[in-house]
Amino acid sequence: MPFTNNHGIRIHYETEGTGPPVLLQYGQYFPLDIWYELGYVRALQNDCQLILVDARGRGDSDKPYEPTAYRIELMVNDIISVLDDLGMEKAHYLGYSSGAYLGFAIAKFAQARCYSLILGGTHPYPASDDGSWHAEQIKNLEKQTTADFVAGVEGLLSSLDFPPLSPRMRTGLLKHDLRALIAWHQAVPDFPAFDDILGSISVPCLLYAGENTGEYSGARRAAQEIPGAAFVGIPNGGHLEGGTWIDILRPHILQSVSSTSLPHVS
Repeated sequence: MPFTNNHGIRIHYETEGTGPPVLLQYGQYFPLDIWYELGYVRALQNDCQLILVDARGRGDSDKPYEPTAYRIELMVNDIISVLDDLGMEKAHYLGYSSGAYLGFAIAKFAQARCYSLILGGTHPYPASDDGSWHAEQIKNLEKQTTADFVAGVEGLLSSLDFPPLSPRMRTGLLKHDLRALIAWHQAVPDFPAFDDILGSISVPCLLYAGENTGEYSGARRAAQEIPGAAFVGIPNGGHLEGGTWIDILRPHILQSVSSTSLPHVS
């Protein structure tokens, strides 16, 4: 089981496939197993070397309890540490939800380590809420066990007619330490916006979002402000189902990986 160490925090990652390197980072609630669950590994491993990362605070990576341990600069350094461990100067970066927000931070702090950025389910502008959603999540987590948390995830997915979790995915979710997840929620309201760096992004970018999400307009706007960026809007798409769009996104991902510039897609 490969690990790298970023100043005392162990970061777990796995590799699959062969080809141009693509590092994948999902949102904070899900371990790297999600990329298997959603079919990304199956769809891309014959064309790319996939680097799947457990962000700090989830999966088999270390789970610090201090909110300051989730500063975005530290999480950028986790990604750099994985690339260094693999002896890679650069990789394409594919992120969804908070994993995509991390991609904007990489564009600011470590753009030289990216061939391209493929970012879905978020935008780089200041948050439109006051952090109340995170506060509500913290209150819920303080009253739950990890088993309760996973049961809640399963219930939500079932209500949206998603298929049941695989045994692998459920096992991965049960590795959550809720104290660490609470610390992440406490840290997020202090995360910066990254709209100030959009015009200076010089690597190819592909942004995508579901049309029925709060982030759709911001993601589309960001694609217009990033030089040469492409945007894919998913008709009737919601946020939680964002990871299920691999059939739609696969040709765009492969184009991003193989091209130095991207056409606009509406």
